[in-house]
Formats: sequence, structure tokens, C-alpha cells
Amino acid sequence: MISRRHILTNALQLSLLAAFPTQAFAQEDAGEPPRRFMMSDVNGAIVTDEHLLGKFGLVYFGYMGCPDICPTSLMTMAAVLKELGKDADRFQPFFVTVDPDRDTPELLSQYAPAFDERIVALRGPKAYTDAMDKAFGAKYEFHIADPKHPEDYTVDHTASIIFTGPDGKILKRFPHDLTSDVITADIRKAMAAYPAE
Repeated sequence: MISRRHILTNALQLSLLAAFPTQAFAQEDAGEPPRRFMMSDVNGAIVTDEHLLGKFGLVYFGYMGCPDICPTSLMTMAAVLKELGKDADRFQPFFVTVDPDRDTPELLSQYAPAFDERIVALRGPKAYTDAMDKAFGAKYEFHIADPKHPEDYTVDHTASIIFTGPDGKILKRFPHDLTSDVITADIRKAMAAYPAE
């Protein structure tokens, strides 16, 4: 049975597509702002690139069905936030699902906070997911092993944690195999160039 919330969410997504053509979110120059995006959080609130401006960002693209890479990456992100202490208040961490059909708001509302309550899960229609993916230089691809069972699929995706500055620029991409202490040390060095106001 389709819930009323599901219907409203789909209606919102369709209205977003109608009001904001995908071309409006194309990155003008790879590696430089504007790094435009518009998605929604688990409560249906619109989240855009403006939510990152003025803060450091940690952005990770993945999906809930990922057996190992996503959970370990989100655990690493959570550890970094803990190691940053009070400096974590200057950060906005995002988990962006590349599988919004399965990763519903209800499921995401339980998944992301399980790692750290500060991690905000984002989802959106495919056009918006693709636009944000492209804007951050990430990639994903669905793989269906048996065409007779299209529901059984895996997703290859970029496994790095993307670190952005308060000006929206990507400062670094942390590979999956880096430990949280190494990432935190690199982040603190970068933060020195952006004094707290």
C-alpha cells in the first residue's frame, strides 16, 4: 500500500523537476564553484548548495544496501566528527543516496543517525542525484546480474569522502582506506586557512 507521505514526496520531486530544469544544476567548471545541487532531507525539507556555504562539508555518496564500503566510510566520517570535538560544529556532513528508490526517507532517517546524528541523509529524483553526483565529481553505476530479476542489483560508486571548504570548493578527497586520525589531521591543517569567525 502506498503511503500518503510517499505520494506527497513523489509530488514534491515532480514539482522540483518542473520548476528547476536539470541544466540549472550543471557545474560550470569542474573543480570550481558553483557546485550547485538541490535535494531533500528525510523530512522533505529542501537542501541546496547554500547549506554548505559558510561551513566545511563532508559529503559521501552511497546507498543503504552497500554491504561494506558505505558502512565503514560512514563509521570513519563519524569518527572524524568525534575527533574534531568542538570544531565539528563548523561542519555539515551529508550522506547522499544514489539509490533513492530503495532508500526511502523512513529508512534513511534510521540509517544515517545510526553512525552519527549529525550526518544528514539526502535523496532526490534521479536527475537531481545525477546532477549532484556530477557536481562533486562522483560516479555511480547500477549492475543487474540477472535481467530476469532486475530488483537484485548492486551499485558501484565513488568511495571517497569529499571535503569542502566554507567557500564551496573541494579541498580534498579522502580515499576509502584512510583512517579517521589521518583524515582529521589533514582537515585540521586545511582549517587553519579558514579562521573561525
